[in-house]
Amino acid sequence: MDKVKVGILGAGGMGNVHIENLLKIEEAEVKAVCDIDGQKAEKLAAMAGAAVYADFDEMLEKEELDVLYILLPPYAQAGQFEKAADKKIHIFIEKPIAITSDRGKSMVDAARKNGIKTQVGFHMRYGTAVSKLKRLIEDGSAGKPVLFNGRYQCNSLHAPWWRDVNLCGGQIFEQAIHVYDICRYMYGHPKAVASFMGNVCHADVPGYTVEDVSVSISSFTTGAQASITANNCSVPGRWDALFDMIFEKVSVFFKSPDEAEFHYITGEGERVEYFNEPADHKFLEDEDFIRMVKENRTEFCPVEEGLRSLLYVEASLFSAKMDGEKMRVENY
Repeated sequence: MDKVKVGILGAGGMGNVHIENLLKIEEAEVKAVCDIDGQKAEKLAAMAGAAVYADFDEMLEKEELDVLYILLPPYAQAGQFEKAADKKIHIFIEKPIAITSDRGKSMVDAARKNGIKTQVGFHMRYGTAVSKLKRLIEDGSAGKPVLFNGRYQCNSLHAPWWRDVNLCGGQIFEQAIHVYDICRYMYGHPKAVASFMGNVCHADVPGYTVEDVSVSISSFTTGAQASITANNCSVPGRWDALFDMIFEKVSVFFKSPDEAEFHYITGEGERVEYFNEPADHKFLEDEDFIRMVKENRTEFCPVEEGLRSLLYVEASLFSAKMDGEKMRVENY
């Protein structure tokens, strides 16, 4: 394979982010852009000299693609993944991969059947401080997992589709899933979750049907516990995803996925290390995926991981709708 030929489905904000990254990656060549909004598609395609399509099936038929980037809102996932997988096209898909776990399971089954490589846009997994702690967990230096405290907070009306729970799934689904995913990535898959949610600040906003505050408690087979909160009533203009992670031998307090205080528990007491190595997570995930395809390397965050985190937030949402009833978190 000379260059990895890329098609992009979805010319919104994430389309702009990813195409800018792909243009910097020597091994990638953007061949086509598809969106029902012709002006958006043309603008994005012009950046790469790519072909423009309004019909996804037509793009699949006419273009010989190695990779497809699916950058659609949750409600717009309607079988495009499966169609591309059946053509043996490798797929990058933004989170959440779908608005229901049934749709997500269909994607996973299609990927497995066709043997394609996949990547989900959980970019915080590429945080340098996150990666540092992950290595300590994997080599045993962190000790037993104890407690995860995570929070997602912002204050924005967002796009009209985002405010409609039937189109985005809610803040837990569309935003806080990043924090739920990091929790899973570091602590393993939870066995149960109990949640509550409400609409405190936006009940009078027309068309605003998603929750604007939520809290969940999760338990793991290891005995570890997690607390995750989210709200859309915090500081305007800021989108914060923060977490603290407690393990038997190290406590880590994150200011971002790249910046954290590592407190090591030793026989002599405590040793503190301040870590700060900024990185462009979205670029790293794009570069990693393209090279993964070109070099036939092992997947880092395949679609199975997207489904498992979707199952986690789905169980959290179901629990909140049942006034905090504990829900088992399915694995797949």
